[in-house]
Amino acid sequence: MEIIRGIHAVPGTHISRVYLIEEDDLTLIDTGLPWSAGRVLRYIRRIGRQARELRRILMTHSHPDHTGGVHGILKHSGARVIAHRADTREYRRHEGQVLAHTGMFTHIDTYLPFLKRAPVSHLPKEDEILPIAGGMRVLHTPGHTPGSVCYFMERDGLLFSGDTIFSDHGRVSRSMPFPGSDAERYRQSLECLAALDFDILCGGHGSPLVGGASREFRSLMNRKPQLPTWSEFFFKRVPSRLMHHRGLSAEDY
Repeated sequence: MEIIRGIHAVPGTHISRVYLIEEDDLTLIDTGLPWSAGRVLRYIRRIGRQARELRRILMTHSHPDHTGGVHGILKHSGARVIAHRADTREYRRHEGQVLAHTGMFTHIDTYLPFLKRAPVSHLPKEDEILPIAGGMRVLHTPGHTPGSVCYFMERDGLLFSGDTIFSDHGRVSRSMPFPGSDAERYRQSLECLAALDFDILCGGHGSPLVGGASREFRSLMNRKPQLPTWSEFFFKRVPSRLMHHRGLSAEDY
């Protein structure tokens, strides 16, 4: 699915979104779940490109539902993995940094697709401009994980937000607190994004929002300044949506 010219949401990755940027070469934003690798590679062929044209993979954060497909994709391309240092670790079996998962899984190296280490080639700095799509700005937005980042295409006003904020069916939502998350840092990251002007929001889950995305996000922040909680989700949102036969994929917290 082409969101705007040259920017694709890879079909079949709606559970954990994978985005493809098509230029002279190719760039991925995240790699989704382990079985997403095949879908990504098939989609690249479907649009008339080849896996060897994939030059870089930009990770929004290190949770395995966003990094699970990386090894399957790296087998077929010479892509470089780019991730924030705070979501990587030094590991004894590799030179340099590798993606680090949450909690105890940081210290485990197995061949299970969710847990196998992936080497990181570049650790971007805050506000670094990557030479992608006319200039991709790296925004460090910690909270969901220590190394969560958003990637901002200033030319097109498009924000790849990972799990920092989402959109679906025209609504914007925020992350629930997960193990390892930091509520205060997350709140600060949201405030920084609220000061940003972006027209298109491509989150790590849900459907992209094209048109007025930052306005919708600021409206959400003004309506509901408190962060979402699991108790609100289970005891208010779920019963209300089930009663009205509404989906649970776009929680407008």
